[in-house]
Amino acid sequence: MKHLVFAAVVSAFAIVPACAKTLRIATSADYPPWESVNSGGDIIGFDLDIGNAVCKKIKVECEWTNQAYDGLLPALVAGQYDMIISAISITEDRKKNIDFSAPYAQAPASFGTTGDNFSGIEDKAALDAALAGKNVGVQGSSIFEGVVAENFKSANAKIYQQADQIIADLQTGRIDAAVMEVSAWEEYGSNHKEANLTMFGPLLTYADYPQLGDGIGFGIAKGNTDLKEKVDAAVAELLKDGTIAKSSQKWFGYDVSP
Repeated sequence: MKHLVFAAVVSAFAIVPACAKTLRIATSADYPPWESVNSGGDIIGFDLDIGNAVCKKIKVECEWTNQAYDGLLPALVAGQYDMIISAISITEDRKKNIDFSAPYAQAPASFGTTGDNFSGIEDKAALDAALAGKNVGVQGSSIFEGVVAENFKSANAKIYQQADQIIADLQTGRIDAAVMEVSAWEEYGSNHKEANLTMFGPLLTYADYPQLGDGIGFGIAKGNTDLKEKVDAAVAELLKDGTIAKSSQKWFGYDVSP
C-alpha cells in the first residue's frame, strides 16, 4: 500500500504546471538563525526571508511546512514539496538525488562544547587527538555527519534529529562535543547562557573539508529545470541588489553571501 501511495504522489508532482501560483517549501525550523519557530508558532529566520524573497521575484506564493531535517530530502524526492530550504549544503552525494539552486549563502562550521574542556586546540591534528574516544553530537543527514565520520574516525558520533537535542545533551554531559555552523553556535550560546557554550579548534571550511560542500542552496526536485532556472535568476538578483547581504546582517550580524 505504501508503494502505491508513493507512486501516486510522484505522478501528481509530475503534472504540476510550471505556472503554479504556490511553491510548496519544506524546512526544519530548529536551526536558528537560519530557521526556527517563534513564541507565536511562526517560522522565522534568514532562510524564510530569502525563500519569501525568491517567491516574490518569481511571482508565486510560498507555502511553508516544518518537518524533521532528515526527512526533507526524501520528501522532496517523493514529490511532497517543490523545494527544500534549510541551510542545506550543496554536495556531490546529494546531487545524485536532487538538484540545487545556485548557492545563496556560505558559512563556516566549528566544534563546540560546554566550558573550556577543549581549550588551546589550534590545528586539525590536535583537534583529532582531543576528540579521540569522545562522544560528538551531529544532526542526522547533515553534512557534519560525514565530516566527523571521514575526518575524525576516532571520535564516537552520536546522531540527533534536532540541533536543540544536541545542546540539551551537551548540558547534561551525555556528549562531550558537537559540530554545527558557527552561526548556530552563536545563536544557541546567546539564547542558552546557562549552557556556557564555547567553540574550539580551527574553523571547519569548505577548502579543508570537502564534505561541507560548495555553499548552501535550495534543494529542487531532480529535472525541474524550469523552477531551477527561475530560482537561479532570482538568487542572482537578490545577491546583486543586496537583499541577501542585508538579511545576513539582520540575522547573523555579518554577511554570509557566497
